[in-house]
Amino acid sequence: MRLTILFFVLLGYCQMVSAQEARQTYDATVSGMNCQQNSLGDMECNYHIGRSLHFAIAGVGHKDASIYFYEASIKGDYFALVGVGHGCVVVKPGMAFPATQRVFDLAFVSPKNGRVYRTWEACADG
Repeated sequence: MRLTILFFVLLGYCQMVSAQEARQTYDATVSGMNCQQNSLGDMECNYHIGRSLHFAIAGVGHKDASIYFYEASIKGDYFALVGVGHGCVVVKPGMAFPATQRVFDLAFVSPKNGRVYRTWEACADG
């Protein structure tokens, strides 16, 4: 009985911590987002997140949109990758953050609209 109670208390704590940590990368990604329409009428979005991540999406919303990684080091505070299944840019904390935060703290950026999402499912639907 005590072990069961302890398990649920720890599970609730882990979920609370992961929810708080998940906001940090999401908030940093939203804060680092800058989207502008270029002279051809296409939307371009730049993302400067922390000190170690800079990427851009050119042609947001187009089938031939491109993702450019200018800086992305796992050894820094943030890095990114592209999820093949959903097509979104996954922003993750780098080695500068504790291991627990690196597991739960993610943000997802859609090349379809340039927006930042908390889950890959919402990003894929975006």
